[in-house]
Amino acid sequence: MTNSGSISGSNFGIFAPAAVTVTNSGSISGATGIAATIATVTNSGTISGDTQDGISAFTATVMNSGTISGSLRGIIADTANVTNSGTISGDFGIAVATTANVTNSGTISGSTSGVFATTTANVINSGTISASTYGVFATTANVTNTGTISAAAGAGVGAVTANVSNSGTIAGDSVGIGGILAANVTNTGTISGGVYGIRSATTTVTNSGTITGNVGIDSTLFGGGAANVTNSGTIIGTGGTALQFSGNDDTLTLLPGSRIVGAIDMGGGADVVNFTAGRGASWLVTLNNFTGTINGSGDAPFVIRGNQFAALDPTPFAVADRSLMDFTRSISGILGSLGGTGAAQNGPLASAFAPDDSSAQRIDTFAGIPALAYASDAILFKNPTVVTADGRSVWARGFVGQHTQDADGVLLGSTTMFSGGAVGFDLLVQPDLRLGAFVGGGQSYLSLDQSAGNTRTDTGFGGLYGRYAFTSFGAPSILKVALHGGAGTSTVSRSVNSNLGTEVATASYNTSYVSPEAKYSVNVPLWSQYTLTPSFEVRYVAGFFDGYTETGATAPLTVASRTIQNVEERGELKLTRATPVGPDLLLTNVYVGALGIQRLGDTTVNTVLLGANLPFVTPGKNKVAGVLGGGGLEWQTRKGVSFFGAAEAIGMSDSSTVVSARGGLRVAF
Repeated sequence: MTNSGSISGSNFGIFAPAAVTVTNSGSISGATGIAATIATVTNSGTISGDTQDGISAFTATVMNSGTISGSLRGIIADTANVTNSGTISGDFGIAVATTANVTNSGTISGSTSGVFATTTANVINSGTISASTYGVFATTANVTNTGTISAAAGAGVGAVTANVSNSGTIAGDSVGIGGILAANVTNTGTISGGVYGIRSATTTVTNSGTITGNVGIDSTLFGGGAANVTNSGTIIGTGGTALQFSGNDDTLTLLPGSRIVGAIDMGGGADVVNFTAGRGASWLVTLNNFTGTINGSGDAPFVIRGNQFAALDPTPFAVADRSLMDFTRSISGILGSLGGTGAAQNGPLASAFAPDDSSAQRIDTFAGIPALAYASDAILFKNPTVVTADGRSVWARGFVGQHTQDADGVLLGSTTMFSGGAVGFDLLVQPDLRLGAFVGGGQSYLSLDQSAGNTRTDTGFGGLYGRYAFTSFGAPSILKVALHGGAGTSTVSRSVNSNLGTEVATASYNTSYVSPEAKYSVNVPLWSQYTLTPSFEVRYVAGFFDGYTETGATAPLTVASRTIQNVEERGELKLTRATPVGPDLLLTNVYVGALGIQRLGDTTVNTVLLGANLPFVTPGKNKVAGVLGGGGLEWQTRKGVSFFGAAEAIGMSDSSTVVSARGGLRVAF
């Protein structure tokens, strides 16, 4: 039968004592819309049962993209196969005496139950199933859900045996998922219940999503059965208990990413707890009523002590030397080529480096040099702020930058911001040698992903530097050396995800560093306005960190004093152009290069956690290579005022990037 009009009856819209096939795009109504022994219905219209059922059959095969409704049941059958992309509703949306096979991408709703099967319900849902008492109920409920299943006053899914795979949302005012005898649940979505997230006797749960309830998971129904819970997601007990197991032999497995909020009551018995410590914020687990065995593994440092075990996020220790290298690299950058030192004694630059009586004379001298791009070491952004006529100078510079580290292995992603400034003084001690000193201060701030913690370091620094000009390979060359060091204070904050509540552990400790460095460069004139400068630099950095013990945490971490050492090599090729602009001079440059960083010495970090020694090797790569590029400009006015700035980007082989900028002002007289 095909209907695109209107069919209605006081008792039945359509009645067939045997089999009937109905294709409806119109309207069918009656006390029962369609009644048959075997009903095959394709509906894109409306089928309604005003006082009884929308469709009633012993065997019902229904494909619905329209509306099916019944005062008692939308569909009732002994066996039903339903594919729905429309709307099905009734006191019971679908009620089946034996087996219900339901694929839903639309809406199924019931005052009592959305889908009810006395024997078996096989439900694949990407739409919405809702009811007051049960979203889905069956003796055996096999549910795959990517949509929403809910019950306003009962259980989202209720069964004697519930087998559920959920990547959507299942919610019940009482229970999210309830299995009288057994609940076998795989969850990557959200399961919630006002009283229990999941409740059953024998309970098997694999969770990488979120499960919440007054009790998150309870396996004590009717005395309880064995529970086997594997978690890499979040389980929350809003009433204070996240996991409530019975006295049977239970198994709890916690994987990286696991977050449990609330008490874990193991219920006694020969329980086994397995955990894998991996990437993530630090965590602490305390077990109640535990008489079993704890087994730990993983790449992150961990410790087991009695009924407690803890894992430590090692990211702050892994990036400590990288942060120090970034900070000291910026100090090295602002030293740069500070002021003129004289030149090789065989070219016109010798007179160019000699001090003049006025800024105008110096600008004129620059303009007369074939390769004036490096005259008087007017290399971008590394010129003194004030230059006196006898070769003395004072200067001031600032820097700012950011190091972004992607998550890698056991390490969380992190971001380090650093900034600082310095002032200095130097003088020509002989025509080819300039010596100077400087002092400054700065700050770095490390923040970890997942709000896992942060570290702030305030540092004061100072040092000495020198520049020697000579000739090599027939070209003017410069050897720079510097020795600087600093001291400061670090304040560390570490988040600890304890199952009994999130804690923030804090501490402060003293830090210091020392760094010698040397750089060799050759200025190669190309033509009247351009200079090519290859250079090679080596620097060594040693950082000294005092020990500390945290406060504010149930399990405070104690860290012994330690020394970190790194060597950095840097090769660079810079092209500089000097362009007279009226009475002024514009210097611009671009450069590319490569660098390598190596850790040296003992990289072991010695700590104590939960009263147990916890030494571990600093994670991360001990050898890192990178490529870099940058550029900038300097504007020198005839009035003797110069403005300059530069930026640089570095890409590292450890999945990190560094961007930085430097700038300042010069007034020459």
